[in-house]
Amino acid sequence: MGQFFRAVLLADDADDIVGYVDPWDYHMSIKLMEHSWIGDEFVEAVERLLTEPTRVVWAGHYADIEGGGIKPENLYDRADSATKATVPDSAVIGRYVINHDKRVYVDKNVVPANDVELRIHPLPILTAEGNGRGGGDLHPQRAISDLGFEAVGSWARDRITVGTAVPDGYGQLHFDLIEHW
Repeated sequence: MGQFFRAVLLADDADDIVGYVDPWDYHMSIKLMEHSWIGDEFVEAVERLLTEPTRVVWAGHYADIEGGGIKPENLYDRADSATKATVPDSAVIGRYVINHDKRVYVDKNVVPANDVELRIHPLPILTAEGNGRGGGDLHPQRAISDLGFEAVGSWARDRITVGTAVPDGYGQLHFDLIEHW
């Protein structure tokens, strides 16, 4: 079965959901590797929300259950009771995906393309929770990278922005993940 994903935004100091964005609202597929491409309308909507450091999770509905709730739910399911984020129509979409907790960034302009000229967007992949548990996910046998497959999900719940400039002292993460079909 295919796993559904949505972008969930968390409060800076807690795991409270402050909003989420659903790919269906942008007429995009809910499976991770059907929308995780540079230029995808849904991913660009999430990018427009990330002008200030925001904790982000690309939450899958097969992800682990969250602790502390009244009923066992994962972050994807918890978002059902949250408010959808209001996405600005015309915010500038920056070149850099910046992780303020790890003090690193990815330059989207140098992400390599696969054999059909599609480039994986680093934001959904680096912030994914539950990847690899469903069809439509990014699986290691279909991916090539010097970065290493363990980078998938390594930014989940970190404070992220998308901008036109990189803060001083931040290092570049060379996101070279390519999916082959």
